[in-house]
Amino acid sequence: MGKTGSGMSNFINKLTGMQPEEGADQLFSRTQDVCAYECYRNGQRFIFVDTPGFNNGKLPLSAVFRAIATWLKETYRHSIKLTGVIYTHNIRDDGRCATDAQSFRLLGRLCGDEAADRIRLVTTMWDEVDESEAVKMEGTLQRTHWQSLIRARARIKRFHNTPDTAWDIVRDLGSTKKALLLQRELVDMRKKLDDTTAGKCLGEGKPWWKRLLGR
Repeated sequence: MGKTGSGMSNFINKLTGMQPEEGADQLFSRTQDVCAYECYRNGQRFIFVDTPGFNNGKLPLSAVFRAIATWLKETYRHSIKLTGVIYTHNIRDDGRCATDAQSFRLLGRLCGDEAADRIRLVTTMWDEVDESEAVKMEGTLQRTHWQSLIRARARIKRFHNTPDTAWDIVRDLGSTKKALLLQRELVDMRKKLDDTTAGKCLGEGKPWWKRLLGR
């Protein structure tokens, strides 16, 4: 998961060996649906899932969230749990924009504190920036927007645009699998999407009249 332009699809390309789509480096999302990709490494099977960016440009955040929620609900119904949630963030962004702030909150409430140790906050684009400035930005994110996630045991990792660093991040997740809070709320507790912790987070930024209309 992540914001458009943060390198989500590129991260998966480095893991699977697939060629990037034409225009994948542009600041609009090439990924419109939740897509799963299978690959094998050292005899082990992996499934990587690419999602639309939170600031998609073609889809509103509510539609992106609903697509992700639908996929998570259906997989959990089939007793499939995730090993991890990799959230990519362009290290050049300071996280101050409204989309970033809402995305960070949505991530935390979608996963929940119990599954926060399955989150990897992956900073990208290190090969395109001055490292000293990037380190300062990373420290700012740790002290501000990501502080609550880190306290809940999420980890920060750096992706240096290579297959080795991508696989290092995957290996760091280990083999533990957990259900996310959103999955438990939708399936075990049978809540409607708007009544889930993440769903309520999404509605917090709407004007009161849109919340009443359910838009």
